[in-house]
This record gives sequence, C-alpha cells and structure tokens, in this order.
Amino acid sequence: MSCSLLEFCRLQELKTVRDYLFQSQKSEPAGEKTQTENELSWDSAEWESAWDGGDNKEEEATSAPTVEEETTGQSEPWMQDCVVSLSPCSDLLVVAREQKAVFLSAKWRSDESGREEMTLAVTWTGVLSTDEGECVNSSICIPLASQKRSSTGRPDWTCVVVGFSSGYVRFYTENGVLLLAQLLHEDPVLRLKCRTYEIPRHPGVTEQHEELSILYPAALVTIDGFSLFQSLRACRNQVARAAAAGSDVIQPPPLAYKKWGLQDMDTIVDHSSVGIMTLCVFDQMKNASILGGFNASVKGSPPAMSQYITVGGGPYTGFYYAVEGSSQPLLSHVALAVASKLTSALFSAASGWLGWNKNKSEEEAVQKQKPKVEAATPLGIRFGLPDSRRHGESICLSPCNTLAGVTDDFGRVTLLDLARGIAIRMWKGYRDAQLGWLQVPEERGDREFSPSASLPRRHALFLVIYAPRRGILEVWAMQHGPRVGAFTVGKHCRLLYAGYRLMGVNSVTSQGWQLHTQQVCLLDPITGALRTVNIPFHLALSDKKSERAKDMHLLKRLTTILRSREVEPDILEQEAKSVLLDIKHPAIKKQALDSLLSNKNAPVSCLTNVTSALYDALKQQDPEEVDTPLLELCSSQLKLLQLYTDIQNLHSAADIEASSTNQDSLEGIEEELSRVGPTLQRYAQLTSRPSVSFAQDSPDSHLPAQAFISQMECMESGELKVIRTSETEWNHLGNFMFWGCLCGKSPLHKVCDTLQQAGISPQQLLSLLLSVWLQREKEMLQKPEETVKNLHTLLIALSNMKGAVEESWDTQSISPWWQQVRCTCIQSHNAAAALLAAFVAHRATKASITSRADSKLQSEWEAVSLELEQWVVCVRQLEDVLVLQTLLLVPPPQGAAGGAAAQCSIKTLLEGGTGGIADSVSKWVFRHNLAPERLKEILQKKEDKDADDKLEQTTGEEQKEQEEKSQEDADRTAELLVAVCQRFPHSLSPDLLFAHCCWEYVVQWNKDPEEGRYLSWAVEHLKLVSSPHIQLGISTMMWSTFIVKRLSAAAFLMEKVGKSPKDRLCRRDVGMGDKACDVFPGLLCPAAADPHGGGLGGGGGSRSRAVCGGGVVRRRRPRVHS
Repeated sequence: MSCSLLEFCRLQELKTVRDYLFQSQKSEPAGEKTQTENELSWDSAEWESAWDGGDNKEEEATSAPTVEEETTGQSEPWMQDCVVSLSPCSDLLVVAREQKAVFLSAKWRSDESGREEMTLAVTWTGVLSTDEGECVNSSICIPLASQKRSSTGRPDWTCVVVGFSSGYVRFYTENGVLLLAQLLHEDPVLRLKCRTYEIPRHPGVTEQHEELSILYPAALVTIDGFSLFQSLRACRNQVARAAAAGSDVIQPPPLAYKKWGLQDMDTIVDHSSVGIMTLCVFDQMKNASILGGFNASVKGSPPAMSQYITVGGGPYTGFYYAVEGSSQPLLSHVALAVASKLTSALFSAASGWLGWNKNKSEEEAVQKQKPKVEAATPLGIRFGLPDSRRHGESICLSPCNTLAGVTDDFGRVTLLDLARGIAIRMWKGYRDAQLGWLQVPEERGDREFSPSASLPRRHALFLVIYAPRRGILEVWAMQHGPRVGAFTVGKHCRLLYAGYRLMGVNSVTSQGWQLHTQQVCLLDPITGALRTVNIPFHLALSDKKSERAKDMHLLKRLTTILRSREVEPDILEQEAKSVLLDIKHPAIKKQALDSLLSNKNAPVSCLTNVTSALYDALKQQDPEEVDTPLLELCSSQLKLLQLYTDIQNLHSAADIEASSTNQDSLEGIEEELSRVGPTLQRYAQLTSRPSVSFAQDSPDSHLPAQAFISQMECMESGELKVIRTSETEWNHLGNFMFWGCLCGKSPLHKVCDTLQQAGISPQQLLSLLLSVWLQREKEMLQKPEETVKNLHTLLIALSNMKGAVEESWDTQSISPWWQQVRCTCIQSHNAAAALLAAFVAHRATKASITSRADSKLQSEWEAVSLELEQWVVCVRQLEDVLVLQTLLLVPPPQGAAGGAAAQCSIKTLLEGGTGGIADSVSKWVFRHNLAPERLKEILQKKEDKDADDKLEQTTGEEQKEQEEKSQEDADRTAELLVAVCQRFPHSLSPDLLFAHCCWEYVVQWNKDPEEGRYLSWAVEHLKLVSSPHIQLGISTMMWSTFIVKRLSAAAFLMEKVGKSPKDRLCRRDVGMGDKACDVFPGLLCPAAADPHGGGLGGGGGSRSRAVCGGGVVRRRRPRVHS
C-alpha cells in the first residue's frame, strides 16, 4: 500500500472547449509567427528545466507529437492561460478565459467493458462579462448543501462565483444563469477563496464559520457564509418563479459583507482567511509586556480575532488580525489594532444589484450609473516575514488551519506555522509550483487494535507539490517528514485544490452525512484525465522502529520480485519465504500471501512450500497471539494447492485403470446410437467447419494454479465450494477436472474419489462435467462410442457419491439430481452432445430405478416411474431438435443472402410458441433461395408413401437455384427437410410454412426494395396457401404494413410529375430506384388477380389493376384504397 494516482473522471470535448475559448486567436492567420512562438516557448522550457539533469532528447521526442496535435485540441499549455476551478464534489468544472467561459458537468456512461465511468461534458458556453473591457480574473465553484432531511451529503446545486477585472463579483448557476452581481471595490478582483464548516476533531478547537473572501490589490472583503447561502437560495428561487411567470425584473435580497483596507504592505497577490482564533493566556501576557512595558495591565478574557495571511512583496508575508465584535482590545492590541472598529455594510437592491433580462436601454443606464462603493475599514499589519528580494506568488492553507504553503519567485516552497508566525521548512527547485493538501484519517482496522482505541481517530497531513517545469508530482509528510510519493506527470497539468467542502452545513445537518469530495485533483489537458492522489495513513509514521512501515517495505520488496519475470523459481521461493516470515503485522502478511498466490509466474511447488512454511510458523506461535483468520487462510490454501497437485498428477499418470467392468454399459445405448447415427454424422460434418478463436480462450489451454485457487472457496465445515464467476473460467475448470477422463487418458474412479475427498458437492461436479461435455462437442463426436462410455462411468460414479441421489427418493417422484441433468440438456444449444448425454442419463436412471425396485419388491415386474417417462419425453424432444438443428446448419449456396444459422434448443423452441419452428425454417428457406414450387414439391412428396424413390426421380429437374451443389447434397437436404416436417407435423404444416415464407420474403423485400424477386416470391408463397382465411389475413397484413405506403407514394409522385419519375425522385419519395418503381406495381397484379378473391388489401384488386396494369402507369388520376 503506497501512494497512487487514481483516475476517477475524464473530460470530454476538450477540442470544443479550446476552440471556443481561443476562437479569436484561431481566426488570426497562424503563419510563421505562431510557429516561431511555439519553437521559442519550447526552447525556453527546455533551457529552464535543464538543471534537472533531464533527458532533453526524450523531452523533444515526447513534445514533438504534442505540438503536432495542436489542431486536435489536446495540445500544450493552452489551459495555463485559463482560469480553471473545480467543485469539491467533482461534478462541475469551469474553464474561463478573458470574457468567455465553459461549464462542464458530470455525466455517467458505460465504457467498452460495460463498467460505469464518470465524465465531464460541456453543458454551457457563453460570455460572462457585461462591461466593456472587463475580464475574468478568478472563479470558484461552491456546492450548496440540500436542506432536505433525506439528503445523504450530495449537493443540491452548485454556485459559480466569478471575479472580474472591473471589481464586480457575479454569482451564476451551473446553467449559466446570473443570480447576483455586486461591485464591492473598484479595483480588479485578484483571488476568490471560500471556507466551509468542518466538525471540530478535538474539544478545544474553535468552531469556524463559513465565509467567502474576495481579495483586491489593497482591500479584503469577507461575506458571511450563512448570509450568502440564504441569499443564493432566495435568488435561485426568485429566478425560477420569474422564469415561470414570464417576469423580467428580479429583486435580489441584500447581502452583508465586511471590508478591510490592508495597510503597510507594498503588493498583495494572494491571501488566506484562517478564521477566528483566541490567544492563550501566556501569549496575551507576553504581548502586553512587550508593548505596554512592566506596568501594563491585562484583561481577564482574551478577545477573539480573525486572522488573515497575505503574500506578495514588502513584506514577503503579512499577518493581519481583526478583532471580532465590540469587545475592547487588550493592551497588547492597542498600538496596532486601535483602528479595528468594524462597520458592516448592508447593500440594498437600489445601491448594488443588477437585474436580469432587462432591455438594452435599461442595462446601459444601470452601467452608466455605478453603484455606491463603501469605504474600507483600515487594518494595519501585525507582523510579517520581511525579505526585500523575495516576492510571494501564492498561499495554500492546510485543512487544519495551522499550516500554510507559500510559493515565491525564487522557486521556493515555504512552510509556515500560522500560530507562531514563522517559517519552519523550505523546499528548493520548485519554480511555478502549485500546492495542495491532503488530510488522511487513520484506518479503522488499525485503530481497533491500537492501545489508544478509545481516543479520536488520528489524521495525517500531507503537502502535495506539483512542479510543472519538471513534470513531477510529489507528496511530503508534515511537518518534517520525508517525501512519501513521487509521480511523473505532464508538464502542462493543473493541480486543483479547493480547500473547502459543501456550504450550508452545520453541526446538526451534517450528522450521518457521507460527504463525497475530492481534496486534490490533477487535471491533464493532454488526455483530459482527472486523477486524485491516494495516500495510506501509515506513510505518516516516520519512526524508523515502526513495524508497520517496515512491513510495508517488505511487502513492496515482495511485489517487486513478483513483477520480475526473470527470477529463478528457487530464488523466488527463498525470497518469498523470507519476506512472509519477517512481516509482523497480520493484515500485511495476509496481503503478501494473497499477492504471492495470485502471481501467475510462481510455480505450484513454490506456492506450496511457502504457504506450508508460513503455516508451520504460525502453528509454533502462542495460540493466544496467533491470528486465527490468517491461520485458517493458510490451511485452506494448502488444501487447495494439494488438490490441484493431485488432479494434475492423476492426469499425467501413465497407468489407466481397467474398464472391464464397463464393457456392458453401452448395451442399451448402442441401439439408440445406431438409430440416430446418420443424423449425428451429418451434424458432425456441418459443425466441423474451421473457425477463428483466441489462444487464451481455447479449452485446451493450461489452467494455472492461481486460476484454480481463485475459483475455490473453503467453507467453515471443511467442504469446498466452486465459485462461478464467468462461463469461460467455469469451462476451463471443468476441462481441467474431467476432460482427461472423458478422453480415456486419466483414471476415472481415482479422479472422482479425489474430488469427493476434497469435499466438493456432487451437484457442482455434475454441473462441471456437463459443461465440459456440451462445450467439447466437436471432439466428442469424433469418437462418440468411447466418450459416451466414459461419460456413463463418470455419471454413475458421481451418482453414487454421498449427497447426490437422496436415499429416501421415491421412484414415483422426480429426482432433483436427474432433473439437473435434464434442465442442462434442455437449455443447451449443442443438440448432439445434449442428446448423447440424455441417452446416458436415461440408461443410468433406468438402472438405478431397477436396482431399487428389485431390492424392495423382488418381483419380475418392470419398474415404471415418472422419472423414466420424463426421460422418454426429453430424449424424443432432443432427437427432434437435433434433426431441426442439422437442417438449419446446412450452408446456403454461394451468392445467396447471408446470415448466421439459428441456434435452437428445447427451451427456445418452447418459448417461441407454435410459430417459432416455422419462422426458423422460413428463414432457412430464404437463405437457401428455395423456389416456392420446389418447396411445394418437397412438401407434397412428404405425404407420399414412397417419398424416397420419387425424390430421386425429381430432384434432378429442379436444380436451377443450386447450380454449385451436387446432386447428392440436394437429395440429402430434401430428405432432411422432409424429416423435419415429419417430426413437426403441426408446426410445419404446408399452409403455416408457406405463410411464414411469404412473410419472411416480404420483410426482406422491405429491407431491400431493389430486389423485386423477394416480393414476387412472397406473392408466389401466398398463392400456395390453401386456406382462404389465412391467405386473406396475410395479404391484409402485407398491404397495411409494407405495401400501401410505398404504393401511395408512387401514385402521388406519378400524378405530381405527370410522367415516369426520375431515379432521384423515386429514391427520395418511394425509397427505391426508378427501375424497381416501374416493376413494383406489376408484382402486385398476380395477388390482385387471385382466384380465391383475397387479394392484397381485401377487395381492392380491381382498382389497383386499373391504376397500374402490367406495370405501365396511366395518365388518369390514381385512387388507392386499402
């Protein structure tokens, strides 16, 4: 467990953001000037970072494609010129430049693997500035808490606060709607910062109030958080009501603020509002004696003061203290804080608020009449850190309000102790650094076992420094701790640190909330990735004697060894054993053992020896001190490794047990095999066509011990439970256990005994066996007799296991054991394998019932049970499915319409209803281009007694559609179709089959209207339907669903043009070409002239002929009736 960068979000449409913000630059000619500037900027960056000893060649290699990607919107430092702010909840990102801004909101989407991921997509773009020449200087996103009782900590909505160069501060919704606008000072806004409520972790810590602070070059404005929260909610509600009522003018509520004039400092560029603080008695007496002398008096109650820290120049850092309320300052504050009499200014709507949706004249009048600006209350500096040559650039306040990081123009990062007002640490070589803080709580599991479990949870503080010149992100432990993490990132990233959470939270409403906020985020403008830093608490333990830190070092050492693929197995075993025995903490020891067992490069012998050594070491410890879960884990993993080794040795053993006792096991199945033998051979030929698959998905691939262990779980009772994660892993596990037995290469009974002794339930073993049998159908059909015999032996062995077939099972009821086999066969799409498995299970069930009946009745009566009748029905259904699947697998002739063969099973056929079988056969007829007359010929010969002889005489006359097929294949296909129709006499009756073929052809014609042959054959199939009721119903459906719209469009187009329309008009209005449009009406005439009287449209045939007789369009007005 070390520091890590975790990507939790990704920005979308980066190119759109860049093009919108830099639209003015993009419109300018980007000639040699742009190229020269880019080259100069790269040269300077390379020169400035040369001191780092960097690899200039590598930087050039990586930067070259970046410059080339300028047109794609994912290029170099365009985002460095923008104002970027991210909501602490990571659900809103604002990117602004000059007058424009882009708002990106969080959205969820599914990636290629189906996993949900969060993205930030553009939801609003627009111009924020209203005064001429003003630009955006700073912005922050403040999430406002929900006031509903059912809230769990997610924000109700997010307010975007923007400060402008004109001095205005404006508040917007996440949709860009302006809520408030106020001119608090006439100087440009330098920085906006926010402070929200935090639950005090200790009783003595002062509870801080929420606040929004606005920094100007010589003034600081603070707005109370409660007042701001209520005002923003009221404004948002008024905007919603005005939008609903159609009103134009919004009356904003007043807003209270405090304004301080910061004195005695030359330049100010950044600030931090620390909050309310109270001096201790010692500091109070010390200040009084220094300022007032020996005879100074000290008040009894020290005053509460608000502390403000500023950075800039002259001095480099300034400390300001403003006395709260009307309490009199102490003597120590008289000299420097006598002017700290605060006046609160309430801004009314008439003096400082701007409206919305006003017309242009009103807006110009308001802009000309600037609102009144209140004077600032002077506030003198208490003390500072003087450094005439050093100028501060930014300051970042820690979450605990006791430390602050300051960056300056010398490339230094200074750590300040705010309580004492001194610099306690400095880092060099961080020019243009960006800072952030991370506060990490102690893990609950570690706290429970510590001696101070009753005390509050400890928190570790880390400083995050991003050095863009070097492209590195570092994490440092506070206050004098070492560097605990470093990451190589891009040189143009932005470190986003909010320093606050939800506004509107207090000690009452926050009870039970889980605030989902990110403390530090790194935005990469090249890839658009938003990443957060994950730091474990134990990295703050800098004590060299810390056992946990030592254990983490050993774990990291083991992880490095496991990642190396060149380590010898002996060295790996020695190092892993040494590390596991040296680790003291049980949780880390378990993590190290899990890492070792999940490593694919470690051999089985190494895993067994290391786990055994750890188990022995734990057994030798004091029973009261040993970690029981870890001991049980070692015991269970040893059991799994031993089982894996035993099965592997049995499969590789040379001696195969004699199978003389199973010679008579096929006596009852041989007749069944000979009966379905021709169909099985044809099915095997059709399924043996080559296919493409990945090597890792091959069933013959080796199953590593790590995969075997990951699918097994040891129960408390000592039994093993197989975990079914995915179908592929399940099949691999079944192949590892049973495929050698099915091929006859492994001793069957020894394998079954080993699995039974391991404690795996017979039901799971049966499921694994059937999955292997159904998956390896092609290999099984190569030697069906041998594999069927081995399957019978395995099935009998599993049935005899304890817990398989209940001893109290009544033969007149359904057995759950055999019902499991039946359900698997019914759901399988591998018809041949399912049928053979049903043969074997039927035989085994019959033998079991016979033996039970003989032991109970001792009679010569044949045992008849409900179980056997279920198997008879199942076998019959599987035979029908096999014949149907064989027909559907017959490949179509070359040049015919494509489409994969339908997969069918008993379950799918029963769920498909009465028309499911006819629908599958009709699709097969369409793929094979089987002419209607040929299909009629085959169906008529099905009813003849001597069908085979007549088929041999007539098949040679109807081979026009299958020129590339031989005579023998055509005969076999016709015989197969006849066999299917005989097995499904009701579902494949001639009328139903012709009706489904008619519908299939008209559906295909609707997809491709250029193929008029499809519609013609659909009409031919319709004419072959003998029932007038079915014929009328099908023709009506065809007319209303597919034909009437195209025919009406064609008729209206011909009337409009007055002649045969062009191809372009036909394709636009009718959806087919001019040639197909000319032929289309003629194809309907045979159906309209149907002697049965049905026709397309149920009686409109004569009028259709009048309009479109013979495909020639007449000049009179067409009339179409449906």
